[in-house]
Amino acid sequence: MFLEKIQVQNYRNFVESDAFFSQRLNVFIGDNGQGKTNLLEALFLSLQGDTFRYADNINLIRSGQEFSLVKTMAIQRQLKFEIKTQIMKSRKHQFLNGKRVTGSDLKKEFSVVIFSPESLSSIKEGADFRRILIDDMLINFDKNNAYLIADYRKALKTRNRILKNFVDNKESKTNTNLLIDSITPEFLNLGAKLCFVRITALKGLLDDIRSALRRISNNSEDLEVQYLISGENALQYFLRDIHSLLQSRARELREAELSSGVSLVGPHKHDIVFLYGQKDSRFYCSQGQQRAIILAFKMAQIVYHRRAHNDYPILMLDDVLSELDQKKRDSLISFLHEINAQTFVTTTDLAFPEKFSRELVAVFEIKNGQILQ
Repeated sequence: MFLEKIQVQNYRNFVESDAFFSQRLNVFIGDNGQGKTNLLEALFLSLQGDTFRYADNINLIRSGQEFSLVKTMAIQRQLKFEIKTQIMKSRKHQFLNGKRVTGSDLKKEFSVVIFSPESLSSIKEGADFRRILIDDMLINFDKNNAYLIADYRKALKTRNRILKNFVDNKESKTNTNLLIDSITPEFLNLGAKLCFVRITALKGLLDDIRSALRRISNNSEDLEVQYLISGENALQYFLRDIHSLLQSRARELREAELSSGVSLVGPHKHDIVFLYGQKDSRFYCSQGQQRAIILAFKMAQIVYHRRAHNDYPILMLDDVLSELDQKKRDSLISFLHEINAQTFVTTTDLAFPEKFSRELVAVFEIKNGQILQ
């Protein structure tokens, strides 16, 4: 899969610009604040339906304008896909070959792995960052996972609404318990399946993460992963064990849920912990070690995807090279050189593309919201 071209209009600081891409390495270079990340974000938005910077629609529209437009052409399995995203202040419309689609539809169709300063900080941030890390990987790996995650979130939203109605005195306790009893079995079934898919993926990735980490830092044998449900490591649990544990916790926490007005049990409350030298990397690893673990996770994800689908996802690197020391930087560049994946990089360093053959590289200077080549 690769992106052939992009057209942007009124997107962030871009007025109107377009570019044709190399099938291997595309480098967006320029000073800070010129629009490198904005262009990468537009590509990500086009393929995944949303931005990786959690911006509101109004932030994606050039100041003084009423809308922005992003059009890309992707080629996958010799088929062409025209993707168009129209962004207004109050809504966003997306089209795939002229047919209206959702962001979830795009995620199911196109696979992207992004390295960003935010993703490299996943370990030291809250558990929701690590859940996003694994769920994004699941969606990119198998579109059925996207359906599962969407169904679980829908059930969670419904369950939370029932609980909130009780807290807001809109429903009696008797009726609330009846409603919760009616929805909880399906909610727990979906939750158990999502947990099991997460656990299966983590176990499948572990050897590849260790291999990538060994490549980066020459030390990986002590890396372990835990999947925590209510503080209990469930990495070796079967589906029935997970379901039983969730069911037990739902009974224990019923009164607490009625008091708080939110669901306190389920995969939206779980955490993924990376142990380095038998110690929790959140607290005992340096920032450099934490970044090495997440970098290894992303590299393993790419290898895992290739092995399963005989194809690479599109790779995006947003200013991560400046976040890495020289050894990690060289290891990542060497890895990117070895794999046959289309890659987009934002950087201020002209030395990076010199590692690749000239015919494989397209360099775009980004200046004042314009694409120069």
